[in-house]
Amino acid sequence: MVLQLITPPVEEPVTTAFLREFLRLPPDQEENLLTRLIRTAREVIEDHCNLVMLSQRWYLQLTNWPQSGRIALYKAPVISIDKVRGFSADGSAVQFSSDDWRLDTESRPQRLYLRRPQYITIARGLEIELTAGLANEPEALPETLRHACVMLAAHLYDNRNSAQAGTLMTSLPDMVAQLVSPWLRRGRL
Repeated sequence: MVLQLITPPVEEPVTTAFLREFLRLPPDQEENLLTRLIRTAREVIEDHCNLVMLSQRWYLQLTNWPQSGRIALYKAPVISIDKVRGFSADGSAVQFSSDDWRLDTESRPQRLYLRRPQYITIARGLEIELTAGLANEPEALPETLRHACVMLAAHLYDNRNSAQAGTLMTSLPDMVAQLVSPWLRRGRL
């Protein structure tokens, strides 16, 4: 299984100006670093929670047709399934219609159930393009997730030289872990 980002979010959960104010840094100091830290914080939290905060497009490739017809989508919440394409034995692509699949948004991870059309013999796998995200703009995100991004970015800023000292972050800081705990991959989204 290959899961690859096609289109990243247009904005991050918080701005560099907000993080700079939180860190009490002078204006325009370390802009590039703060940008990278915010993006890293978002990516770490999304990966930790199996959650997509802001709208993103993803590409999922499977080498084999799932026997059950069920595919776990490890990016949630799914906004839309944009394309489902299979490959026949001769390698030709076959586009699936929306009648050939059903999205289960109630399970976690969310699942795509495929109905193999009788006229298609899948031999070389599937490609799925999907759009996922909890919100389209940062202001629509729950404040706890935005604050978790700020806290983690600040932690990364404060510990930016830790790698040189030989200590690496192996888990989320306690406060960040508490803030994101309701969003972990348990239960429903």
